[in-house]
Amino acid sequence: MRQSFDEDLALWADLGIDHVGLISPKLDGPGWDECRQAVLEAGLRVSSFSCYPEGIDESIEYSPTILTKVLYIVAGRATAFPWEKAAEEWCEAMTPRAVRAKELGLRLAVEPTNPLRSDVSFVHTVRDAIALARMTGIDYVIDFYSSWYERDLDRLVRESVDLLALVQIDDYKLGTFDTPNRCAIGDGDVPVERLLAMLLDAGYEGAFDLEILGPQIEEEGYRAPIARSLERASEMLDRLGA
Repeated sequence: MRQSFDEDLALWADLGIDHVGLISPKLDGPGWDECRQAVLEAGLRVSSFSCYPEGIDESIEYSPTILTKVLYIVAGRATAFPWEKAAEEWCEAMTPRAVRAKELGLRLAVEPTNPLRSDVSFVHTVRDAIALARMTGIDYVIDFYSSWYERDLDRLVRESVDLLALVQIDDYKLGTFDTPNRCAIGDGDVPVERLLAMLLDAGYEGAFDLEILGPQIEEEGYRAPIARSLERASEMLDRLGA
């Protein structure tokens, strides 16, 4: 998160990475048009783009220009309203955006977050994300960091894999009490390979975005944990026949 967009480009080139996810805050400094040009000139495939709720309209129009088919967002901060009321208001606001996204061939998706992040979302389970997606006519995202512990996750995925737009893979050490303090794949306690197998068995055919960030990653430096995670995740997917 603390690296500039230009530093991202350099790191991807160094590691031989040509398939990436983009987040809107990274584009604000250099400018969205400049970043689009850099992405296209580098020949990068963009699996997904994400933004904060207040930037959704601009992001819907921008996403097709970087040749991505997935735009995901968080649901917005928790309030004093009951969940059902918050969902009703969110769906009312999002429905016209969902229509516009479909006109552009874009999969608009909602991502559930860790419960500690109620400052950005009132949706903290895959179960609730699926419900919100169905209410609004959009899709949803799974992030291992905020879903690996969820009850009956395999059934939820099997029954809604058609709405699953993106999967973010990462790892986490038990006993870590701040967020989003993650670690490289294989360095933590998340059963990454079992979860990958579950998704593939359910018929998921989309991208797996590697999403690791936080103090442990910052302390080590980005390159080593990213390279380690790429190697280990690739080995897991190879064993699973993906």
